[in-house]
Amino acid sequence: MNRVIDRSRAHHEELDIEAVEADWHDDRYSVAPERVLERAELRDELEDGLARLPVIYRVPVLLHDAVGWTSAEIATAMSTGLPATKQRLRRGRMMLVSALAEDDARRRASLAQPLRCWRARRHVSAYLDGELDAATRTAVEAHLLDCPTCPPLYASLVGVRASLGGLRDPDTVVEDAMAERIRDHLEAEPGRRPTT
Repeated sequence: MNRVIDRSRAHHEELDIEAVEADWHDDRYSVAPERVLERAELRDELEDGLARLPVIYRVPVLLHDAVGWTSAEIATAMSTGLPATKQRLRRGRMMLVSALAEDDARRRASLAQPLRCWRARRHVSAYLDGELDAATRTAVEAHLLDCPTCPPLYASLVGVRASLGGLRDPDTVVEDAMAERIRDHLEAEPGRRPTT
């Protein structure tokens, strides 16, 4: 549990329950429900919102609303009282709606991209290896030009790949006889294409 908490804190800025409750106590506070629901329907947006909830609020929301556990079952599993569990569920739901309602410039720019970040990031390894079809390659390149968050990730992947390539010892050579045996073995495997 502590590892999960540390990992989530390292990658996401958690919401402050006191600030969220202060907003919800203010009669003037509201959200645009169409925006909240639009973002909730996008899995990566919903997961991003959930990641901003402290774990003690995230777990009850997921167990109750996603898995279908009762509050009593969650209380037993988390070794908390039923009133505390219900409070955490209420607070978690409030925090999630607030997280999905926030207007973040980077997120707005990311959402404006024709190719969503996760779809682009799933293709980036094949992009690095030159294995994408022309249309997908063009979409990934367009995304990298305009996205505010993906280019640093891509640059890091390129750099790490180059560093790994530097581990290769240029003095190490596989002998011709060994290389031939490896080729023969691979070609003998069913479903394997012959190598050149």
